Amino acid sequence: MDIRVQLDHIAKTLVGTSVIRPKGTLAGHAAGLPFEKSVHKKLVAKFPGRAYRHYELLNVLYTANPTKKSVDERYELLGPKSLGYLLRRGNKATKNWSSSTLFTEKQDDTAESIILPTKSLRIDPASDGPLTLIDVKTQDADVKSRPPNIISAEKLLNACVMAITERKQFSFDIVYIGVRWRKTKASLHCVDAEAVPLVKVDPTAMYVNWSAGRQIQFHPIQVKASFTGTTLEWATAFLDHYSKKLRPRLDKELKKLKELEKYTKLLKLEDRGAR
Repeated sequence: MDIRVQLDHIAKTLVGTSVIRPKGTLAGHAAGLPFEKSVHKKLVAKFPGRAYRHYELLNVLYTANPTKKSVDERYELLGPKSLGYLLRRGNKATKNWSSSTLFTEKQDDTAESIILPTKSLRIDPASDGPLTLIDVKTQDADVKSRPPNIISAEKLLNACVMAITERKQFSFDIVYIGVRWRKTKASLHCVDAEAVPLVKVDPTAMYVNWSAGRQIQFHPIQVKASFTGTTLEWATAFLDHYSKKLRPRLDKELKKLKELEKYTKLLKLEDRGAR
């Protein structure tokens, strides 16, 4: 069965279930964490030996390859450039990794959970198929809220550029599981859930919040998943969309720079006059 179909089935099994309500505020990542854990538990049961947390997969890969000690050698374990770019930690963190200083979870990891195409730790998408990167995004069904941060547009852009440069289809699939919940005094009750592949979302319709770290934002349940092209076509369309949105912002910043130069020139003249 197609893994996307299986993930959508897992999403549907969440509907009607409840998780313990977290203490304190339900804003941001706090409300999503219980559902995130619930989804990962289901992934481990559905894909035994293939489901990992993002940081966990890195720890397992590096532990299984103790002779790979340099940053480049460890990056090579992560597959094609575009995939490795999404999976890896920074140079310093990768260099300092050891079996006694394992990675822990970071909120800016590309994925929360990862499904390998096989039980093998050899990452070879060309032979085994793409890796599936999974994130859970939740929303209060009774409150109109700003869409959550989905992924850094800049990070996604760089992965797209790598794929286009190599003229290869994506070696990864990014799937977002959207969950809508209603709160009670003791729990969060799931009323709707859906799995949405990122490459099914029309890239020309994506909103990039430039003021929030250039984050792509949308509610997975509400977004239209109508794109039918190949992943390489999707990457090209996203690059074009990003470029068109970036140009007016750069023009605006250029005007500010010219204005700053005018102020700087005036200050220099005042400084000379004071002498």
